[in-house]
Formats: sequence, structure tokens, C-alpha cells
Amino acid sequence: MAITPDYITPVDQILLNSFDCNKENVLCPESPEKLNTIKTKKLRQDVISVNTLTPALSENIENLEIARDAFCSDELKIEKTTVPGTQKNYVSQSAVALRCRVMPLPCIKNPFLMHASDVDIDPFGNKRSKCAGFFSAIVRGGGLSRYHSDFHEMQQIDSGSFSCAFKVLKRIDGCMYAVKHSTRQLHQDSERRKALMEVQALAALGHHENIVEYYSSWFENEQIYIQMELCDCSLSIHKSSKSFTEDEVLEVLHQIAKALQFIHEKGIAHLDVKPDNIYVKNGVYKLGDFGCATLLNQSLPIEEGDARYMPQGILNVNYNHLDKVDIFSLGAAIYELIRGSPLRQSGSQFLNLREGKLPLLPGHSLQFQNLLKVMLDPDPVQRPSAKEIIENPIFDKLPRNLRI
Repeated sequence: MAITPDYITPVDQILLNSFDCNKENVLCPESPEKLNTIKTKKLRQDVISVNTLTPALSENIENLEIARDAFCSDELKIEKTTVPGTQKNYVSQSAVALRCRVMPLPCIKNPFLMHASDVDIDPFGNKRSKCAGFFSAIVRGGGLSRYHSDFHEMQQIDSGSFSCAFKVLKRIDGCMYAVKHSTRQLHQDSERRKALMEVQALAALGHHENIVEYYSSWFENEQIYIQMELCDCSLSIHKSSKSFTEDEVLEVLHQIAKALQFIHEKGIAHLDVKPDNIYVKNGVYKLGDFGCATLLNQSLPIEEGDARYMPQGILNVNYNHLDKVDIFSLGAAIYELIRGSPLRQSGSQFLNLREGKLPLLPGHSLQFQNLLKVMLDPDPVQRPSAKEIIENPIFDKLPRNLRI
């Protein structure tokens, strides 16, 4: 009687009746054996049905050796059998597909980590050509969706030109998260690497109370998916009619300045600070959307965010003092919140703001207006650092119930 080894039995029993070689985003379940053991058993032929594009399995079924390595160096060794009447070694596409399932993704260098490796690490680079068609399916999808298998989609919470976000329930832990994914497919390797910049920046930063938490990311159907902390809302003027008092905007300023101090100390610039990217959760303000993040030393490509919140220097392709670009953007965001109306994309207001001509704000303290004015100074050297903003004595007057 043929025996099916446990380590190749799919968790989802529906796969027992159909093995689709294109479903490469389904991971092979781990062996219950010890990690460093090697077992050789015959694969039962009636477990696998091959699609019409694959050749029929030979009567001589391949012996499979599956070795599990604790350091992500899983590899499937296939003993090739000789087809009668030929001199060539033959390996079925089903076996090659299984090989790709246990072969891990290459380790991609994270440029936001100061001590990261200088090159991408891919110990299986010389073997990927043998299953290139199947490995690309990890990005292309076409099989079981990790998004739909791991999460229950509740509702759409945001939509933009490049991505959309959904409130989801994770099936395994019962908690709510936000998952956003790119709105279009990323066909080119350069596009995928650019999309990775956001998750690499978030992963390199780690935890901070005033930054939206990052949990996980993956490619599916040639789109990138990012699992994030679910917040209550953003401060977008277009989505809220809330008017802010001076004390309330000072608290926003204080908390987001702490987030900027944290990322600047790690050598990273955000380059897209605006109310739309400032989120609220349980009264705590958090900076999110690191899609334009780059390094302060200009060693990575630079792509500025919303022009309404950018200083004239970066619009003129002057990339010096990128940390002070974030300070200007934060000042412009606070100015928009205190006025209660969106900034213009052109016209006299747009020009005056970049020339440091800030109109008086009736009903607000001169100390507050002077802080905004210096944050919006045309000369980046004159703008305060995030640390200097946090230490400004204006925050001493905030009520203790607003201080975080």
C-alpha cells in the first residue's frame, strides 16, 4: 500500500484532488520531523493530477528528498529518472513546481539599514533558472490568495492614485488590521523594488508610538500588499469637517515632531508629511505612508510628495537638507489644519507660503505664529530641527490631558 508522507500532505485537503502548478504562493507545510533530518519516500501518484500543459507522469515515480534548514535554506533534491528509449534525464514539471515551493525567496538588501549587506543574498540563484516560470508565479499569483485566505475584508478605508487600503479581520488572531495594496500590477523588477522601499523603510525604523505600525508585506498577483496597524482616521481636510483649537494642533505638532526626530536620527526623510498621512488612534497621532521615504545622505532616489506641502528648494531639485523639507511640510500641514481649509496648488497663497509670507492668524498666540513662521522659512538652515521643535517652551502650556 502506498504511503503519503505527512510533510507533503497539503493542509487544505482540496489540494489532494487538484495540484495546480501555477499556485506557487501556497507554502509547502513544514515537516514534523527534526529540521536536520532527511527522509526519502515515494510520492503517491494518485495524489497529484497534472494540468493539460504538463507531460504525463512516468511509471517510474521520482524519489524526493526534502531537507529542511532552520536558516531559510530549504531545498528539494530530485533524483532524475531515465525515460525508456531516451538518453536524457526527465523531471516532471510537477516535481519542479514542488521544488519551487520549498525554495525560499532571495534575501533583498535593505538600504535603510546602516549595517545591511552590500548585495542581495540569493543562495539558490544558480538553481532558479530551472524553475523560473514557476518562481515568477510567486509574484504573479494565480493560485490561492494569501490576502483572501488570511484576512476577511471588511470595508475600503482609503483610495489613492497608487494604492488602496482596506479594513480587514485576520482570521487566525481575530484582530483588525489595515491592508493596503498597489492599484496596478508591478510588471518590472524595477517597479517591484521601488514598491519595496516603503516596507523596507518601515521595517528598518521599527516601533515608535507616533508611527503607524508595520506588520508584514508580500507580493501577490504582481501587486505589493502591506499589513499595517489599523487607525481610527486621518487628519485629511477632505474627509473631516473638524476644526482644531490651537492646543489641539500643538499636540499634533508635538507628536509628529517626535516621529520626525525618530526617523531623522535613523538617517531617513519622509518627504510626504501632510494631514492625509497623519493618522489618529485612541487619541495618539501617528505618521504613516512612507512611500516617498529616502535617505538623508541622498544615496537613494528622491521623489518628493504632494507639492502643496513642499518648500521651493526641493521643487527646484535642490536636495540638500532633506530633514528640513519634512519640517517645512509639517509646518504647512499645521497651517492647513488651523485654517480649516485645504492649501492651494498654485496662486498667491502657494507662492507666499514658500516666500515665508505667513499672514496673521487672528485669535492665535504670537508664540504659535512665530513657531509656524520659522518652520516655513525659505532658508532651510533657519528652520528648526525636529528636536528643537519638541523642546520649544510653547508646549509647556499644553494641558496635561493632551500631553502624550
